[in-house]
Amino acid sequence: MKLLKTLISIIAFFIILIIIMLKLGNLVVPEWNDEWLNTSTVKNFYNLDKNSLDVLAVGSSHVIKGFSSLELYKNYGISSYGIGTEQQSLYNSLAWIKESLKTQNEKVVLLEAHMFFEETPEPQNRKGFDNMKLSLNKIEAAYQDSVQRNSFENFASLIFPILRFHSRIGDLIQGKVEEVIPSPNYRGYSLSNEVCGNLEYVTLDETIKTEKPFFANYEKYLTKTINYCKSKNINIILYKGPDMDWDMERYNAVKRVADENGVPYLDFNLEKLSKEIDFNYASDCEFLNHTNIYGAQKVTNYLGKYIKENFEIEDKRGKDEFAYLDEQAKSYDYAVQNAKLVNVFDPIKYMDDLKNENFSVIYLKSNLINTNDENYNKIITGIGLDAQKLEKPNYYAIFENGKLKEEEGSDEVLAIETVVNEDKKVQLNTQSSSIYFEGIERSCFHPGLIIVVYNNKTNQVIESSYINLDNGALVMGR
Repeated sequence: MKLLKTLISIIAFFIILIIIMLKLGNLVVPEWNDEWLNTSTVKNFYNLDKNSLDVLAVGSSHVIKGFSSLELYKNYGISSYGIGTEQQSLYNSLAWIKESLKTQNEKVVLLEAHMFFEETPEPQNRKGFDNMKLSLNKIEAAYQDSVQRNSFENFASLIFPILRFHSRIGDLIQGKVEEVIPSPNYRGYSLSNEVCGNLEYVTLDETIKTEKPFFANYEKYLTKTINYCKSKNINIILYKGPDMDWDMERYNAVKRVADENGVPYLDFNLEKLSKEIDFNYASDCEFLNHTNIYGAQKVTNYLGKYIKENFEIEDKRGKDEFAYLDEQAKSYDYAVQNAKLVNVFDPIKYMDDLKNENFSVIYLKSNLINTNDENYNKIITGIGLDAQKLEKPNYYAIFENGKLKEEEGSDEVLAIETVVNEDKKVQLNTQSSSIYFEGIERSCFHPGLIIVVYNNKTNQVIESSYINLDNGALVMGR
């Protein structure tokens, strides 16, 4: 009896110790909520409504920046989520697929191929593991990862993050840990409007027939992942987003495994598919070799079309139980609108885009502007401004919800205080060419018609810009 009590005490001690270590681990794991969204993507995943997903996308940052769930919902009525994390390992990808089936019953899994041929660095590897709840799925994936790294220490710290981040306890106690402002997260998608302008990208050379070896045991693990999905009646699609670092040897290896296992492989680096989506690397990718919003829309819409044509998935749009996706899609649309506006450099198109009910727009004339130009007057009158008032040395106008709210031109200096969107304070001064919005100077201080754009839906100033004449030509800048 005494031995039994001792044994029970030992077991209880270790259970309590494990619980304490797990709780402390949750406290000290960093908040990785920069543009790669690692923390919020994982935490939001666990908050999804039960059995609410049709499609799950898994993989690396090429999922984070290249797959837009809300684009898929808007255009095809498909409910999806992107569980992408930085340089996600294949071990981690399979673990996430297994985790999803605890609460979801998705019909399709999209597996992005970027990481099939390289090891995930330890710092990035943690971002796919540390916020995953402890389960057999996590333990198995951590074990596989650690065997490959030949590191028991790696395994222990993946299960108990406190072993990796224990030094943060003191910082937390002393309040030295900076608060992280999360980047907007659209169901695992990180919206980027950067444009790389790189013209060097070419599609794959299909005359090459050799293969690149998969990393470590990834070829077997990829087959294991495919077979697991099949065993759960899930359709798995392998795909590769546009990627300047990708090559035909890697394509050949993935295509062979896909063919051997009877699953589709969609590679947007092939000339045929690249042309089909009208892909332009210079305008559709950002500086870090990931698609921006323009490229992500093209890739996602092709995937949506393929899924709709090949699998039976009910359109969720307009259904009461998925009304929250309609609201999320609206917020996403506003963000897309903001993102795309700052990449418009055609003055005529730009002014036309500003005639939007979601925007409040402030115009202020710099006293150096020349308005004696037919084209200039044409776009001014085209958006509803008074060209005669604009000829005055001092001029301002305010549009609210796409309609002209107030406009004034004068020989005297104008110092105006007003509001837009009901309560947002605006202060203008034509002498100093200043525009204060909620007490913050927003003017770009450039000769021309200075413009400040505020989105009433997202409650944010999108940008400051100007339109002017340069050697007789209309130009705009920021």
